[in-house]
Amino acid sequence: MNVKLVPTSLSGRVDMPASKSYAHRMLITAAFSNAESVLIGDLSSDDLTTTMLVLTAFGARFNAVKGGMKITPAVIKKHAVASCGESGSTLRFAVPIAAALGIETTFVGALRLGERPMQELLDCLVEHGVKVLEHGFPFSISGKLSAGDYVIDGSRSSQFVSGLLLALPLLDGDSTLTVRGTSSSAAYIDITVDVLRQSGVQINRQGDTYFIRGGGYSVAGERKVEGDWSNAAFWMVGGLLGDEISIGNLNPDSLQGDMRVLELLRQAGGDMHWSGDRLIVKRSALNSISFDADGIPDSVPAMAVALAAANGASVITGVKRLRIKESDRLATVTDMLKSLGVFVEYDEAKDTLMIIGVPQFDGGKVFSHNDHRLAMAGAVAAAHARSAVTVVGAEAVKKSYPKFFLDYEILGGSVCRLHA
Repeated sequence: MNVKLVPTSLSGRVDMPASKSYAHRMLITAAFSNAESVLIGDLSSDDLTTTMLVLTAFGARFNAVKGGMKITPAVIKKHAVASCGESGSTLRFAVPIAAALGIETTFVGALRLGERPMQELLDCLVEHGVKVLEHGFPFSISGKLSAGDYVIDGSRSSQFVSGLLLALPLLDGDSTLTVRGTSSSAAYIDITVDVLRQSGVQINRQGDTYFIRGGGYSVAGERKVEGDWSNAAFWMVGGLLGDEISIGNLNPDSLQGDMRVLELLRQAGGDMHWSGDRLIVKRSALNSISFDADGIPDSVPAMAVALAAANGASVITGVKRLRIKESDRLATVTDMLKSLGVFVEYDEAKDTLMIIGVPQFDGGKVFSHNDHRLAMAGAVAAAHARSAVTVVGAEAVKKSYPKFFLDYEILGGSVCRLHA
């Protein structure tokens, strides 16, 4: 689906869907707990649906209830096919979970998913008794992990660390996990630890080593998933470039790393404040800034749009990790800004992206490249353009925010859906 967006200032009220980062982890702990529970929040994104389908393949059951989802803990299967779609989180969490439970599993998914790093995680599992059949993607695993001392290099992806932290409590005995290398996405590991503790797991950290008590999860009753800061970033930018937007269902004390966007946009001159439990964003003249994106790659598309409208030249460092997201996000963000009439330049030697702001964007076409964050970035940019912008492949928003264009219209945006 393509959408044609006529420039219109965005304003009004919007509430955020559930944080994918929290919901993935909370679904997993509920699925292998000792009692039924209910997860409250909008869990309708493709990635979360994928996680629920994989957990169903492992033996859990999910039933929609008002405002959320009831989870019946798994009756563990011996064999499974886990279709991970385009969700890197689902794949990297499900592989060690299956290994911990001894489920012989074949993992399949979209082609782009198979291009994302996995080897460090698979090597760690093999060292502890798991067999990996076939090389590349799809692949299968067999065997069962046992409690012990684990070591993983987390420098390529924090999801390797989180996947093991989620799996090790399912073993009969206690384990340790030592993390080598510096993880640029430590906030995601903090979220994993937070969810585990909420789920009855005893986990402590000393230096680079986590001490994990085995014996399973303990989840019951209702739990609410906080709202998603990475998706809120687009409405923050929309309010700064448009009119006043009030954003709800956000935790001001969240562990989500993408909450840092609030600080960065304030640094750029954004007028943003809390009114009760809602974040109020007002139209502001923005100035150029420099920041390191290594820990918040998901927020670069939104920040790129904001800085493309700022006065002066901004520099984003630590951008090479963007190449292994849903798209080669370094290339696709660059192409998006150029198509909107913005000067942007990548310096590979310095690993920097320079953006020179313009008073208003050009119209034209923005290609999502099947990347949800590119589609949302293009839509927010359209509200600040001279003429209409067509987002090609707009259905990509379903990955994390299926109601994005409905909310865009609620905020006064003009959306014409073009079905090719």
